[in-house]
Amino acid sequence: MRGGWHRARARRRLGFAACGAALAALAGVLQFWWWNAAVAGVLISAIGAFVSIVALVADILRGDGDPPPRSATEDRRRAADALAEAVRDQWAAEARLRRLQDPMPIEVRWAQADRRLADHPENIRRAQPLPAPRDAETDDFTGSFATLPGRRLVVLGGPGSGKSVLTMRFVLGRLAARPPGGPVPVIVPLAGWDPRRTGLRAWLADRLADDYPPLAAAADGRRTLARALLDAGLVLPVLDGFDELPRPAYGEAVRRVNAELDDDLPLLLTSRAEAWATAVAEGDVLTAAEVVELRPLDLAQAGAHLERTARPLHTADGGRVTVWTPVLRELDRRPESAPARALTTPLMVALARAVYSDTSGNPAELLDTKRFPTVASVEEHLLGGFVPAAFADSGPRATGDAVRRLTLLARALQRRDTGRLAWWELESLLPRALRVYAPGLLALAVLSALVLPLMAVRVVSGTAGAQDVLSVCATLFGQTLGFAFGASWLLPTDGDLPGKRFVLRQTLLTAAVSAALWAAFAYTDDLRFGFRYGTVTDGWVPDLLGGCLFSLLFTLFFGIAGLPRRPVPLSLPWSGTAGRAVARACGAALLLGGACAAGTVLFGRSRDPWTALIGTTCMGVGTALLVSGTHQAGQDGAHAPRVGRVLRRFAAGVVRGTAAALLIGVTACTAAGVTAVGVTELKSGTPAELSGRRIDGWRFAVRNGVRTATSTRPLRGMLLIPGDGARPIAYPGRGEPPDCTIPLLHGRKCRPFTSQKTVFEAEEGVVVVRLALAGGPGTVAYAANLRSELPRQARGWLTQGPALGLLIRCLPPFAAGGVLIGLVGGCVCGVYRALSVPSDLMRATGPGSSLRTDRTASFTRGGVVALLVALVCVPVMALPGDWGGLSHVGTQLWLPLGAAALALSAWGRFTVARIWLAATGRLPWRLMTFLEEAHRRGVLRRSGASFEFRHLRLQSHLANGWSGDDRFRAVARTGSPSDTWPREVRDGHG
Repeated sequence: MRGGWHRARARRRLGFAACGAALAALAGVLQFWWWNAAVAGVLISAIGAFVSIVALVADILRGDGDPPPRSATEDRRRAADALAEAVRDQWAAEARLRRLQDPMPIEVRWAQADRRLADHPENIRRAQPLPAPRDAETDDFTGSFATLPGRRLVVLGGPGSGKSVLTMRFVLGRLAARPPGGPVPVIVPLAGWDPRRTGLRAWLADRLADDYPPLAAAADGRRTLARALLDAGLVLPVLDGFDELPRPAYGEAVRRVNAELDDDLPLLLTSRAEAWATAVAEGDVLTAAEVVELRPLDLAQAGAHLERTARPLHTADGGRVTVWTPVLRELDRRPESAPARALTTPLMVALARAVYSDTSGNPAELLDTKRFPTVASVEEHLLGGFVPAAFADSGPRATGDAVRRLTLLARALQRRDTGRLAWWELESLLPRALRVYAPGLLALAVLSALVLPLMAVRVVSGTAGAQDVLSVCATLFGQTLGFAFGASWLLPTDGDLPGKRFVLRQTLLTAAVSAALWAAFAYTDDLRFGFRYGTVTDGWVPDLLGGCLFSLLFTLFFGIAGLPRRPVPLSLPWSGTAGRAVARACGAALLLGGACAAGTVLFGRSRDPWTALIGTTCMGVGTALLVSGTHQAGQDGAHAPRVGRVLRRFAAGVVRGTAAALLIGVTACTAAGVTAVGVTELKSGTPAELSGRRIDGWRFAVRNGVRTATSTRPLRGMLLIPGDGARPIAYPGRGEPPDCTIPLLHGRKCRPFTSQKTVFEAEEGVVVVRLALAGGPGTVAYAANLRSELPRQARGWLTQGPALGLLIRCLPPFAAGGVLIGLVGGCVCGVYRALSVPSDLMRATGPGSSLRTDRTASFTRGGVVALLVALVCVPVMALPGDWGGLSHVGTQLWLPLGAAALALSAWGRFTVARIWLAATGRLPWRLMTFLEEAHRRGVLRRSGASFEFRHLRLQSHLANGWSGDDRFRAVARTGSPSDTWPREVRDGHG
């Protein structure tokens, strides 16, 4: 047996160390001896990215060897074991927070219900003798269920009778006795099931896949893993809250359940007695199911529990009493009083303990018959006092804030008719308009943080003016509009890969919207001189429309990749020690390369802004990769990607995305080009004849069919020389265009010019400008950017020509842009499909864990998208000739696309919601900390990566307003305790 450097892990680490050392040495060589610092910085970043990609691909292809083949049965058993672990962790933690063992749980008794609500005894026991009716305690419940041959049981009870705690203890008891590979009890709230439309098995499979996303994986060609577990009898559904179904659906629900029951599907169902009686009367009994009913607590049981959980007090004679002792004695004498009848349910006993036993409150106030004349008034008082009591030790103001915030959340859940509070769904708390603009606002913030500092530097250095700043701001604002429309209309409703119908619909929709935007662009700008990307526009409106169009296309790319309209948490595909080691190595390489590139700008060896942006992006991606490979967010997924799966997903995404994006891009751009030309022709009209006239220092003439406009006034500007023999592009003023220099393109440069004589020449509508440069030879340049120097009426006269000629001049750049859109869209789709796997919410240690995982994955995907798009655009920018300014498009795509990947993620939506809710004072900035605090204090409970209120009645009470004691309403309203509070609580010591 070999060890040391012969081990695979050691060889891998040695290889990574060698690559890192070589990259560091190369960085030093290029940094100090390369002739162009900007090119050196970009080369370092590019080599770092290349090394990272090669290492990742090599690791994927090599793997650790294919795992031994497993049967479908073994896969299902492994999935069931993972599910059992997640369910056990979830409900064991909940039992601790509810203090079920502190000092001991309330024992709820149960007995057989009315026999008319159950099936025939022979069907239930299947020829086994039916035991005589008797009372039993909760501890006997799991054993009693196991003795039922059909393993089907219906538990009836009123609100707060202990059904939820019973199901929790039942699940934990079954899991404790469960053998490996056995059935897993899972609590599934029935609220949300419509039995008139959906079968039980189909709904259960969807709900399991929703609550435990790893179960959404495909088990075979036709079923999800959740459905396979159900069909194999490896899930024991605990259907909680039958009474929460719509009243008209009761009978149909029972019939649906009976129609889908078989010997392999055990079942436990809870309901209120009235709802179940209605279901039996209108539908049927539950086949082979025993029906039991929870018995109310007697006052002795409730009193014993309250006495045991209260703080002991010593009397003068040395005896031990509690604050409950005199109250319980009085209730013994008044068993029909409202407090005595209210304390017959476990929920009210638990609330009474929280309000009085765990604080300095005095339960003697419950004996006031004027304040509490009915059972409902006592229950509302205890429900209203629970949250203030839970937060009593945090101070009056914090208590009031907690009540107000939890009320807001309860009302939001009530409006959505759900009990699940998931961080990625908090976007629903935003106003509709802000919810629509959320992705665009985050993208605006990210891009502004990167672009505006560079713009400020350009303004200070004199290379950019006020018009440049206005243009950039208009473009950024236009992108928020495009994201708003795209997120609402161009993303699929679910996360499945879009089909042909979706692609066809998006093609038509994008073509229509693009045509409308370009019609507005052509109306507000002047395209008679031809069209080229990066041309100086007439005002800020065309820049706004251009930003809107591009961000709309960015959203479309992710829609083709399958990003849903309402994103869910996602993770990265690598898991295990080896996968995280590769992520760390790639991250280190990118971080080093990015730091070297950014250093060339920071230390003055380069003034190229693109070098700084590329270096910053590489550093961001490298940091995200290091974090994803260093901090294991929760446990590794139960179904880690197999060898080559990531690469295959990337290749499939690229092929599919390129095909769809090419179709949509070419169609939309062609429609946009034709529309823009049509609008330009319509608004042009018949120009005035200017031949032989002089206007504002310009002399107009026609000779041999060539129209000329000549001026001898000095004209100063900036000349962009693309290189490779392409025609120079002239810009007015001394400001430099943003793509003046591009790393790796040596022939591209800008230089100022002063023209002693400027001549616009036009033939059949094709216009060029001849510049007689001072101190040098003349040059022929692209004329559109200098049209602002001409009189208004001269533009139409010079560009007069056939409409077909204008179409020929304008359409090629549009078509080329459509092809570039296809290539970029394919890359985006490939990255998203390869680097997006469902976050393992089933094994998440909590909502905060899934939030951190999605945040890291979002930054990683956004950075990789930006870098890959930049790499794809390099050959486009290096093409000989100008190609309608495609090089300008290439420099403008990669950074916004990375920001789009971040803004459209679940974390991005949550960030906008968090900022708005904190800014308006509705929820705290440290929102997850507050929710965890409410969970720790027993107000909320955790369900995987989500929160729920401890009891549906508590959520309903908070959502429907305060109808209990005035002192609790005062705290919720003002944050200060009223005078009726005990002094200790008023002073913050309770």
